[in-house]
Amino acid sequence: MKIRYLVILVLFSQIFCTKDKDNTEQLLATAFIVDLVTSPFTRITPEPGTFTTQVDHGGTPYTYTAIFDPKCSGTEGNVNFYFFRKTAAANNKKLLINFMGGGACWDNANCFGSNTVTYFNQLNTVPDFALDLIFKGVIDQSVAANPFRDYDIIFVPYCTGDLHIGSKDKTYTSGTIKHHGYDNVISVLKFIQNSYSQLDKVFVTGQSAGGYGAILNYPIIRETVTTIDSGAQVRMLSDASNAVVPTAAYAINPAFFPLLESSWGVETNGIGSGTGFSSSNLPIWVGGITANYTTTGSPSIDDFFKKVATEYPGDVLGQYTALFDGNQRFFYHTMGQINKINNSSLTYSNATTPDPYQAGKSYSIIYGDSDGSSVPDGSSSSSNDYTTCDWSKQAVSKMKGTAAAKTNYRYYIGPGDIHTITTYNDMYSLNSGGVNFATWLNTLANGASPPANVQCNDSSGSCVNRNLFNSTINGNLGEATSDESYAMDPKQDIYTTCGGAAGIGL
Repeated sequence: MKIRYLVILVLFSQIFCTKDKDNTEQLLATAFIVDLVTSPFTRITPEPGTFTTQVDHGGTPYTYTAIFDPKCSGTEGNVNFYFFRKTAAANNKKLLINFMGGGACWDNANCFGSNTVTYFNQLNTVPDFALDLIFKGVIDQSVAANPFRDYDIIFVPYCTGDLHIGSKDKTYTSGTIKHHGYDNVISVLKFIQNSYSQLDKVFVTGQSAGGYGAILNYPIIRETVTTIDSGAQVRMLSDASNAVVPTAAYAINPAFFPLLESSWGVETNGIGSGTGFSSSNLPIWVGGITANYTTTGSPSIDDFFKKVATEYPGDVLGQYTALFDGNQRFFYHTMGQINKINNSSLTYSNATTPDPYQAGKSYSIIYGDSDGSSVPDGSSSSSNDYTTCDWSKQAVSKMKGTAAAKTNYRYYIGPGDIHTITTYNDMYSLNSGGVNFATWLNTLANGASPPANVQCNDSSGSCVNRNLFNSTINGNLGEATSDESYAMDPKQDIYTTCGGAAGIGL
């Protein structure tokens, strides 16, 4: 086991950092030999095909059809899509569907460049055993407290940069990216149809980009599952996927949601068809989700949650985030930077800059550190300005607004700045507002009624003194901080910078 960990650690340092081709090939050869030892997951490589299921909502039932062509983005090391299955028991009627995260790209400025690519584009260079070593939390069925310990697992990798929802070959200035995440999802659902004749419980989750995949694809997953077994219980959790994004109201625009159509083709280049619609990847049968949902009106993830919760009132939907999720703050800032580039107020650069506090670390000079530490702080009065405080305020407001509107939706706001929780075993020890996350998740997944909403509180610094990125500034201060807050005299945490509970809206 120690050899396997050593190989994967060195391998990932090569894939994501130096990208030394010759050395990587040697490591992959070693990894392949190690991988022959054992793997609890079976790789499944889908072929193009046709998928059908019944849709029983929004009026007269009809047949939904999708002609799918599964694939990755097409860059080197990222061509072939496949997914993984772990079987817990023969004829199992319990299924966990987990969508992998890995950023996103929607513009030439973040789909290309050696230092500016913001999505995972190396799926085919990672050995299969990495899944068992790296992804823990809900995937780790050796933990007695795992709510899904006896579930079969379908693990859906991410390699398309489109939040698992696209079906478009998009030509950018520097090349073409195959955004076929929705094709990949449909290929997984086709497999589930063919492999499970009965289902009692299905739980859908995903981390980061995968969390968006979980909610955006929840309606078609739900319809597929209940076509297999009308009595199945279906629930979901979106982990670290709050979609604080620019809207038409921003001074620095354009809005983000229309990019789901222009870059990823969800409205007019999609693969789904049914009564009254075609060429769409959107769940048109959900009340309020129209054929042009992403390009008209005021689309948002919180609005999407509300509409899905209304359509399926017997289901339970949930969201998790850390209060100062660093990677979500990074992407929010990145959206602003890309908008500035496209508005000619910022010049694109592939250059890097050194981290001011961490020796040997550097990152994109235009996007900053992916842990969010270099994102401008803002303040309690920040609004639509791509700052840390603005992100946290909006994330809290959106979750609270959804919970106030829909009783079958629940949220858990954790402390700190760590991005995602459900594929780390830290989920079993994490507490917020006196509530253990794993216990809360078990109630969300299996309880007779939904759990209470949870948020960290400010007593004894509980919103910032744990669940922290392993960085020099966090370690020195012992609390979640940022480059700007750490540079203050005296140094302070970002909870204080943002005005505490009142400033953030807790």
